[in-house]
Amino acid sequence: MDYDISRTVRIGDPVDVSGAVKAAYETVFPGHSFGVIAQAFQDVAHLYAGTYPGYHACDTDYHDLRHVLDVTLAVTRLLIGYERVHAGSADALGVERVQMGIIAALFHDIGYLRHVKDTRHKHGAEYTRTHVTRGVRFLSAYLPALGKADWVPRMRILLHYTGYEKTVRMKNEHDHMLGCLLGTGDLIAQMSDRAYLERCRDSLYMEFKIGKVPAPKSVTGQPFESPAELLDQTPGFMRMTVASRLDKLFGSVYRYAEQFFGGENLYMIGLEKNCSFLEKLLEEKKLHYLRRRVN
Repeated sequence: MDYDISRTVRIGDPVDVSGAVKAAYETVFPGHSFGVIAQAFQDVAHLYAGTYPGYHACDTDYHDLRHVLDVTLAVTRLLIGYERVHAGSADALGVERVQMGIIAALFHDIGYLRHVKDTRHKHGAEYTRTHVTRGVRFLSAYLPALGKADWVPRMRILLHYTGYEKTVRMKNEHDHMLGCLLGTGDLIAQMSDRAYLERCRDSLYMEFKIGKVPAPKSVTGQPFESPAELLDQTPGFMRMTVASRLDKLFGSVYRYAEQFFGGENLYMIGLEKNCSFLEKLLEEKKLHYLRRRVN
């Protein structure tokens, strides 16, 4: 279960994912430095492992390094697909925005990590409802050290395309497109993952419980009562997300994955397979058929 949707990249391995991202990047930007992205990959790996100064290791089993790397790979593929379509035109994003998008993907969930001086919270999932804002604060300090201080104003808005804390729209159309590609990559990587259903049951449920995230249909604001209740509402969430976020809010930019893969959209195919399979299991009351290894 540790491979990406194409079954070619080990999404639990930052070196493997970094290599795949670099290879894709260089198909559109040959000769351009990959150094800033390579450094970001190294720093993210240290952060999630707990070997980066000032931070505890990641303790959220769903929003973990595997998730971040999977999303980064998906976002990169969308960015490269987009650039291939718009090469040589005024709509192209250009090398700097593509770099920014890849790094935003790498750090989009960094707000779940706890600082070593944090004595109020015992688990990263307690930051579920504020993790994007916390991630923005982290990047505001990190990017200048990376030599990218000029990215900070845009990154403060860009990162919110991956969350639900507030709805944003960047004024510059190129920046807005970058945000749509980023937000789309975050969603399609998760929902197409062959272990998505088991990860929801075994990991996301516990994060919601610890973070006291209210279930959508709860009239009292209580979290999901059980993993089964979460799974029961997952097909509806998936189909609503495709309609309201991927299609309406983000403009169906998932289509650029087709340009990357040469015709097929492996992410959307995987998403639909997961949703249809879960609907079938729920109808037949066979949730116990979900036996894939999560980690």
